[in-house]
Amino acid sequence: SRKAGKGRLVCSCVGFGVRLQVTMSTSAVSPQVAPRSLTERTAVGAEPTRGQKRVEPASKVEQGKITKRRASVASPVRQRVLSLPADESRPAIRDLQTVVISLERRPDRMEGCAERLKLRCPELPFKPFVATDGRQTIIPTEEVSRSWNTARNVIYQKQRAIRKGWDDLDTYQVRTLELSPGERGCSSSHIRAWRHCLEQAGDTNRPLLVLEDDAAPTPEFCERLERAMAALPSDAQLLYLGYSQAADWRREVSPDLVESVYVWTTVAYMIWPSGARALLSRLPINEPVDNWMAALAAEHDIKAYCVRPKVVLQADAWNVNSDVAHSDEHYWGPNSDIQHSDELYWGPDHPEAKAAQNDTSLSMAGGSLTKASFWDIDSDDSEDSADL
Repeated sequence: SRKAGKGRLVCSCVGFGVRLQVTMSTSAVSPQVAPRSLTERTAVGAEPTRGQKRVEPASKVEQGKITKRRASVASPVRQRVLSLPADESRPAIRDLQTVVISLERRPDRMEGCAERLKLRCPELPFKPFVATDGRQTIIPTEEVSRSWNTARNVIYQKQRAIRKGWDDLDTYQVRTLELSPGERGCSSSHIRAWRHCLEQAGDTNRPLLVLEDDAAPTPEFCERLERAMAALPSDAQLLYLGYSQAADWRREVSPDLVESVYVWTTVAYMIWPSGARALLSRLPINEPVDNWMAALAAEHDIKAYCVRPKVVLQADAWNVNSDVAHSDEHYWGPNSDIQHSDELYWGPDHPEAKAAQNDTSLSMAGGSLTKASFWDIDSDDSEDSADL
């Protein structure tokens, strides 16, 4: 402050690179804020005049309290910085919105999944998401086709066979197949989950974790997912937590994260709103949904990454105790060792399912066959050694 002539006061304030100068008349100062007269003011520690009380200097303790109070009153700018929301696109596990796709007529599968999730990731907030029953629901062909051609998938079947050292390349033939009711219902369920992703995100970039009810998190689920999320590029639209690798990785982002070219299964993946919009804009799904999603990643239409090694397995072998009959299960090479379980489609209480459970050729231990198969819970496919 400085005087600018009789009865005038100039105040200057410099902040954020801007000088603010205000000139005011001291005679126009409101009585409520007018400075005290000389007879009313006493300097701290000065001898008081007659009728005045001595003003003692504040002790160090009191000065500390005053400083603390001043510091606690943040400026408007500081308040705005402190109130900035956390990065909603990379939520902590306890804040990760999660749905578990499951048929209402298979409560046994939902209950089993819930137990596994509570055991391995108790902080994960999840809720059931009623699956579309392909045998009972009319699914428009504008969303899901009725048949599909295997040509694109055969390319990656052969790539996988070469990586695994299988001598069965001649068995992968291009065919046109009818999609099973279960496959069409599965596709419809995921379409609805993508729409739910957009609804729950609103105008944010909050992702959704989509699980199928055979999801089985590994003991390292939380630790590895957090490390992968920390390394995840900002362009991510999909993050697979469980998968079976077909092609080589496009690139390694970190020891815990790779960019995907083509992977199978939709047992567990995170999807961001931009990914949901990209998938929904390319309907109809004209293959099994995992093949269709993988092809979009292979063709650079969507950015997909994988946690490595995978942190979600499948509680049952591929197509075992499943509600999705796979249209191409009879066309995998002999090294794939596919097990068939169409008799289990209608659930464990169905007469055909009970007959299968009594069959001595099948050993249902914890819901899985004793004999290993293509995507068995113990499969090392995709990450640990040869598939790096």
